[in-house]
Amino acid sequence: MKKQYLFAMSTLSIALVAGCGDTAEPVEGTDSEANLTLQQVYENAMQRQQNLKSVHAETTMDQVTSFVMEGQTMEITSNSNLAMDIQQKPMAMYSKGTVKMDMGDEKMDMPIEMYMTEEDGFYMLNGDTNEWLKMPEEQYEQLIAQTGAQADASEQLEQLEQFIDDFSFEQDDENYLLTLNIEGDEFKQFIVSQMGASLGESMEVNGEILENMTFEDSQYNIVVAKDTFDIKEMDMDLKIITNVEGQETTIENDANIVYSKFDEVKEINIPNEVINEAKTQ
Repeated sequence: MKKQYLFAMSTLSIALVAGCGDTAEPVEGTDSEANLTLQQVYENAMQRQQNLKSVHAETTMDQVTSFVMEGQTMEITSNSNLAMDIQQKPMAMYSKGTVKMDMGDEKMDMPIEMYMTEEDGFYMLNGDTNEWLKMPEEQYEQLIAQTGAQADASEQLEQLEQFIDDFSFEQDDENYLLTLNIEGDEFKQFIVSQMGASLGESMEVNGEILENMTFEDSQYNIVVAKDTFDIKEMDMDLKIITNVEGQETTIENDANIVYSKFDEVKEINIPNEVINEAKTQ
């Protein structure tokens, strides 16, 4: 069950948005141009996130971790597809999808279904037995903090504000397009904090790993609606390489979130049959 929980947690990982006086460069074919600056769009997007009551998210994540062990290149791959309804104040979440993992000699294809509310706690379907489980309070508290950060992106916006001068800023007829290319030491701690949030306390990165970490072809792409300042889509492509004591590890992560149904998600309640039939872990 611990392994199943970690798989589910790893799919919920996710970060968000962020010349500041320049207006957005129109991409080819743009007819309707807006005159807001990057700083203005950033501030409006943050304000909208703080006021967001609910949202639906379709998330996909593909990750490949490769390293050499005893002279052989080993590879671990994972893929997740999740549909999520997220509600704020009170915080609640319903998620359903699949997680697949290939660890060479072991393959897993696991359905995921979860409910979480502040009042009733965290319930997760055991895909092997088709039984509902009430998860421990500490896991619930960890997950609710992470999911809350996803629904209310203001925390990530604040974290990324330090990089606002590094964003490229474009627009089409309907959206502002923000792109952050990730390179250099200034991004290391931020990326590690994001990865650590998705994996919980199991992720420990010491100074030696940070010192020997590099990025290749890594960037964030964020789409912000011109009319509402909703975050419509976020795509994160990361390639992280570490080399410690001659052991090189490469992590390639492609995560995409498409948001919709802004303030339109119905109130999330855990069905009574789930609560009554769940086994306590």
